[in-house]
Amino acid sequence: MICMDPPRYGFADLPSAEHVNAFRVLVSVFAVADNRRRDTYCKDACGHTWHNLPAATEQP
Repeated sequence: MICMDPPRYGFADLPSAEHVNAFRVLVSVFAVADNRRRDTYCKDACGHTWHNLPAATEQP
């Protein structure tokens, strides 16, 4: 979305110092959307590999 040609959603107009913040907002929005999808369409019988990843382990 950020690198679309032509640029969309106003990201190209942001000052370069705000690009990291905009990226973080996008990741947060996608995380919310993915969680909602897991709770509705993918509930109980999901075949998407990215919804069935093993739990993350802590690295020292």
